[in-house]
Amino acid sequence: MEERRQRQQAYRRARRKFACLSYMLTVLWMVLALIQWLVISLIEVVRDVFIDWYWISIIFFVLAMILVTLFIFIEKIRYIIVLNWVITILIVEFVIVGLFALAAKTLWPDLILWFFVCVLLLFVFILLGSILPHDLTLDVVTLFVVAFIFLVSTIFFIMVYVILAMPYSFLVFQIFISIVVLLFVMYHAQTINGGRFAEMRLSDYLLASLILFLDFIILFLLTFYSQIVYKLASSHSSTTSFTSSTTSFNTTTASSESQEQNAPAEA
Repeated sequence: MEERRQRQQAYRRARRKFACLSYMLTVLWMVLALIQWLVISLIEVVRDVFIDWYWISIIFFVLAMILVTLFIFIEKIRYIIVLNWVITILIVEFVIVGLFALAAKTLWPDLILWFFVCVLLLFVFILLGSILPHDLTLDVVTLFVVAFIFLVSTIFFIMVYVILAMPYSFLVFQIFISIVVLLFVMYHAQTINGGRFAEMRLSDYLLASLILFLDFIILFLLTFYSQIVYKLASSHSSTTSFTSSTTSFNTTTASSESQEQNAPAEA
């Protein structure tokens, strides 16, 4: 009995270590992504290269998806110590480069705003999945049925947007896809944290971090429409800048007029 209790405690410690490592790596991948996307957004020369040569991003993103597929289905790759890290870093970097063409079209205030919105959503739903008493890993079929229904709905709304230009139909598409992704974020959190019907192997921390990073990438990809079309952060900053410039101009003009009026009096 005592030996069993010790094994359970050792397993829980190993599971907590695995979960912490997975989440820390996910944060590391997201920080690397933000730094590189900001470089693309801020440096005009680099930005113009990826706007003109957008196919570079497409090639890297396709390569990343091929590597992810191999990494998931060929288990031996995940357990060769150096090779698994090399492939993981390549996947992360290829995905980041895959978004360069989109990052080049947005302004840095909007990029930062929506980046942190997506990070917040990701970790809020990781927390919700962790504390949720219901075991989502028992309901994989239900999750896929819900995902399929939402997939049909999203295809309908995206076609309505493209062909009929129906207002806000693209936002409905974004919301539906986001709901599906966030449901799977909770599912992934439960498989990482353990204590459920299905759980990830303790040696698969690289795969766990990649899955969460790709969940984040899907959420972030959906925000580029709002970043480029609505420009919530940059339009606010532009308005503030314009207001301060106008105030400064009015103050300078008033000061000049006052000096001109005082000049004859002094003469």
